[in-house]
Amino acid sequence: MMVPSLNYDVLTDVLHALKEGNIRYCESLGFTFDEINALDQLSLDELFIVSRASAPFFSITVRHDVLHHLLAQARQEYRHQQEINRAIRLGGSIALLNHYFGLTSNEVCLRRRLLGVSVPYGRTPEPDEKTDAAIWLQWQQCRVENLESPAALIAMMQVTESLMPKPEGLSLTTVWKRIALCEKDVIANRRTPYAG
Repeated sequence: MMVPSLNYDVLTDVLHALKEGNIRYCESLGFTFDEINALDQLSLDELFIVSRASAPFFSITVRHDVLHHLLAQARQEYRHQQEINRAIRLGGSIALLNHYFGLTSNEVCLRRRLLGVSVPYGRTPEPDEKTDAAIWLQWQQCRVENLESPAALIAMMQVTESLMPKPEGLSLTTVWKRIALCEKDVIANRRTPYAG
């Protein structure tokens, strides 16, 4: 039955707070000082009787605004975790994952192990001109102005996924480096006046 369980849970929580000297917490739950004092004086048998009483002494109200905020926050955090896992599965390096998500090398290694992702040792080979052109072409279709933004990373993951079926199988890190290099060249070319 739910009510005795709720009474028991609340009493346990309150008594634990009292043992730690946290009277303010008990007051924040709605207990008066006299009630807190009376609860603190209960014998074990009296405590058991109150906790098992069928009449609830505590009511629960739903704070809808807080619940909606927490649900939205949970959805956002879930999407964030999914993006991290997607980046790892696509071959995101420790540097990339640190840059976009702030993950440490230990966190990346642990996540890779949990996801069953193994990373080849040594340097990743540079893509050939044809692959480089394919990366740039795909990037132009979903280009994001600010390369530092989460939207840019999502676009780069889309580029990686669109090129993955190819035999050379690109990693997200390679795509990220090539796009960053090409964008840097584009900016440099804009700044350099044309000498005709």
